[in-house]
Amino acid sequence: MPPRAPWPPRHAVISGGSSGIGLAMAQALAGEGTRLTLLARDPQRLEAAAAAIRAAAPGAEVAARPCDMRDAHAAAQAVAEAEERTPLDLVVACAGAVRAGSFAELPPETHRELMETNYFGALNLLRPTLAPMRARGAGRALIVGSAAGLAGFWGYSAYAPTKFALRGLAEALRAECAPDGVSVSIGHPPDTETPQLAAERAERPPQLAAIAGTAPAWEAQAVAAALLRGARRGRADVPVGTAAWALMRLAPAVRPAVDAWFARVAARAGRG
Repeated sequence: MPPRAPWPPRHAVISGGSSGIGLAMAQALAGEGTRLTLLARDPQRLEAAAAAIRAAAPGAEVAARPCDMRDAHAAAQAVAEAEERTPLDLVVACAGAVRAGSFAELPPETHRELMETNYFGALNLLRPTLAPMRARGAGRALIVGSAAGLAGFWGYSAYAPTKFALRGLAEALRAECAPDGVSVSIGHPPDTETPQLAAERAERPPQLAAIAGTAPAWEAQAVAAALLRGARRGRADVPVGTAAWALMRLAPAVRPAVDAWFARVAARAGRG
């Protein structure tokens, strides 16, 4: 069933909206006349992002709300304030973090931190936004996952499980929300040229760097366009690029061969 909500959305809330994919989606939506509420932790980066959007799209209505998505109360308060201004048609859970490294080297605190940010951060945004959407009988939710949520990679023992968890959340929410006219989509973008990727590249072990090097990184604007297109159509899964599509559609059928190939790439890099 297609989502019962207007497109472009009248009002969208985007976590992680101050940079990267979240900012690119905000820019695209502002250009279509969508009112925006941007959530992110860093007030200065958030205000700079909002100012850049307003400059590129004169007349755009952009509210910048500093918020740590790991704080459920703060997230709920931010959403309530946004709903008071204009009911939300679209919620985008894009805030996230990544740490690369071998399982033996990454401390337990890193695993816990990424789960709190990536999984519970999305959960804390979806809980207060989906309830009023379902009550109105219309809305869209877009969760930004990762190609690393489709297959586990060497060096992503802390990161990949958080994205696998988001897939499970999206599937469960999709089943519950569809009867109320609310669609739930999850995107699976590949490496995307963002400040976060630039920082992560500096800490990637050679095995992960070699695996990542088998597919080119995408520009944030292209990823944003693909994700928003999928959300507009109410697609359940939105793989971005050939590699993500293959991991989602083909990997389950040829998983032993895929795993063997990645193992060879990682082994060669480890010996280098």
